Amino acid sequence: MLNGISLGIMTVLILLLGGFVLTLLINAFLIPLVKTPKEVITEIVEIMDLKKEDHLVDLGSGDGRLLLKAYANSGCKCTGYDISPVMLIIAKTKKAFQFPLSKDFLFEAEDIFKVDLEKFTKVYCYLDEKSLEILKPKLKEFIKSGGEVYSYKHKVEGMNREEKILLKNDRPLYIYRNK
Repeated sequence: MLNGISLGIMTVLILLLGGFVLTLLINAFLIPLVKTPKEVITEIVEIMDLKKEDHLVDLGSGDGRLLLKAYANSGCKCTGYDISPVMLIIAKTKKAFQFPLSKDFLFEAEDIFKVDLEKFTKVYCYLDEKSLEILKPKLKEFIKSGGEVYSYKHKVEGMNREEKILLKNDRPLYIYRNK
C-alpha cells in the first residue's frame, strides 16, 4: 500500500516525464531545441555591454545559460521566456543554485510571440528565420523606442541598421539598434 510520500514521489516523476515528453513534441513539431554554444556566451554578453540599469530578455531562453552569464557579469535585470516545461525547470534550478535571492531575475512560461517588450532595454534571441519573421514588427517597434536586439546566427530579413559581428566560432551575431 502506498503512503503519501510514495504518492508524492510518483506524482512528481510522472509530471517530469510528462513535461519531458511535451518538450520533445514541441521541439519536434514547433520549434527545434537549439542552444547558444557555451564557447561564445561570454563573448556575446561582452558585446551587449550590459549595465546594471539594463533589463535583458531572452526570447526562447532554454536552460538560461546566456541570462545566467549576463546577470553574473552585470547584475542587470534578466527575464527568460520559454514554452518548454523541462527547460524552465532546468533554468530555474540553475538560477536557484547560482542566485537564490535575486528578485531581478525571472524565468517564465510564455509564448514569445505574445510577450510585451516595452519594459526591456535589450532583447537576445537564437531563433530560426521563420520565428524572427513573425517577431519582426514587434522587434522593429522595440528598436524604434530605443531598444537593442541581438540575434545569434540568424538575420532578421528587412531590418534596418544591422551590424554583423563574427564570433570566435565563425557564426554571426546580428545587432539591431536605433543609432
